[in-house]
Amino acid sequence: MQIREERTSDIKAIHRVHELAFDSSAEAQLVDLLRSRDKATISLVAEDGGEIVGHILFSPVSIDPPA
Repeated sequence: MQIREERTSDIKAIHRVHELAFDSSAEAQLVDLLRSRDKATISLVAEDGGEIVGHILFSPVSIDPPA
């Protein structure tokens, strides 16, 4: 297994990994949205035998303390 940065050619496989991992496509759509808005700080894939089997994406977030 190899961990590497995502490539443009990985996008469809990454979308599919998220669809298989979660009960809805909401997470896959969120990843697509973050990528399209250039909000991904780091996006890595796990590749095994030439197949994308995992993905992680980091993006900035702001959390306000409770009032």
